Amino acid sequence: MRKSLRRAVVAAALTVPLVFGFGAGTAAAAPQWIDLQVPVVTGFQIAPGAVPGGLFQTIPIRAEIGEAPGVVSFSAANIAEFDYQYPYRFLTVHWRNLQTGATGSEGLRHWQNVDREPLIWDPAVPAGNVPAPELIGEGLPLKVTASTGPGPVAVTVTHSREYYYSAPYPDTLIPGLGVLLVP
Repeated sequence: MRKSLRRAVVAAALTVPLVFGFGAGTAAAAPQWIDLQVPVVTGFQIAPGAVPGGLFQTIPIRAEIGEAPGVVSFSAANIAEFDYQYPYRFLTVHWRNLQTGATGSEGLRHWQNVDREPLIWDPAVPAGNVPAPELIGEGLPLKVTASTGPGPVAVTVTHSREYYYSAPYPDTLIPGLGVLLVP
């Protein structure tokens, strides 16, 4: 009885750390893409400020892990074609490492950028006399990389839009949500 109890305790002491990943080495693996569990759903879209795709836009977010230790790359899973209303829209990826407490935010564009004419909102002003506004969305990349550190990382993604010469505001009905295990 004593021997079997001792063997069971030794077997448990060796097995439990392996089951929970304690003391296990990290193997080099190919990077993998993971879609966040909840996509971003934008607010009510009506003309003239609407973009193609209906009243509520759904934007799935993809994360790439395993490219480097403690690093995650984020992008939209489906890049939208350019529309003249898209430069006013952008995403913000907010992340928090649940193990270390590290946090951060990254701006992201979810649409194709093409050369366009400067936007002139006042038809009484001749073309070329008003400079195009500096729009946040136009300067953002399609893919951002965040140094989150290894461990479980909670991710929230919000959608924002801005109007001509005004501050951006959140236009998110349902934020994108997900939890990643970053190696």
